[in-house]
Amino acid sequence: FKNIHKLKIGDVIYYQSIYGTKRYLVENITKIQETDFSYLQSTQDNTITLITCISNKPELRLCIQAKEF
Repeated sequence: FKNIHKLKIGDVIYYQSIYGTKRYLVENITKIQETDFSYLQSTQDNTITLITCISNKPELRLCIQAKEF
């Protein structure tokens, strides 16, 4: 998550596990309230959601959503 704040729409995220590597295309980048869990709901597509803190903004989180391709 070190460089998550540098991601842009259209960037590719590679997720590697013991089952192989999956590729995800970044489709949504938004700042959300720390209490907003709506972005973690089920989706129709295989979507990865990354949420992290924002420096000097304790009430906000950076939320990145990307769809597998």
